Amino acid sequence: MASSTNSVDSGSRVSSLIRRCGVDDAGMLHRLSVETYVDTFDGTSSDADMRKFLEESYAEPILRDELANPDSMFFVMVVPSCAQVGTKARVGPGTRNTDDSVVLTDFVDACKGDDSEVSGSGKADDGGARTGIPAGYMKLNFGLAQIEDMGPGAMEIQRLYIQKAFKGHGFGTRLMNLALKTARERDLHKVWLGVWEHNEPAKRFYSGKGFVRVGQHAFWQGDDKQTDYLMAREV
Repeated sequence: MASSTNSVDSGSRVSSLIRRCGVDDAGMLHRLSVETYVDTFDGTSSDADMRKFLEESYAEPILRDELANPDSMFFVMVVPSCAQVGTKARVGPGTRNTDDSVVLTDFVDACKGDDSEVSGSGKADDGGARTGIPAGYMKLNFGLAQIEDMGPGAMEIQRLYIQKAFKGHGFGTRLMNLALKTARERDLHKVWLGVWEHNEPAKRFYSGKGFVRVGQHAFWQGDDKQTDYLMAREV
């Protein structure tokens, strides 16, 4: 399922870069995936179900295989290591996220500036994009990698997560915009995702991005059967 936030509360623009992940990013992606998922969904099932889900979905060998799949793409949002965690802010819409967010304040000059476009392809010589802090990530699926058959010309946003400390700077919106751009560049006409049925802020967020509910499916968090709404939009 996807999770994102797009509200801007701090009044400061945080410089960031999005780069595509490669197989050698599996360790970083494992840590980022577990941390953001637990931050977002802690308390929505038993601890045993949470552990089982994380082991079955985010183990490093599993992520390595997903990274190697030509029908999937992972992107990571990186911010300069000079960013500092600051004061509490209101919660941005994120799937199943009910905790307060934290915004970033008190940046040195190097942390301010324009956002960068997508860089690199998971290689070590991607202009230093590996040296910052991973603030969030996104997984896109094409073809048979999609977890539901949504017909020809479809692309799935399976995961879109932002670190709690980096919410409130539009990073979720930037990743969403990249997803839509990727679909258009591949001549696809539909983008879809799953969102937990009880997350009203997330459903409002995706509705604001043009997504409408088109169905639902079961989402298993360990042995806990939950319901995700399927939302889609044309591109």
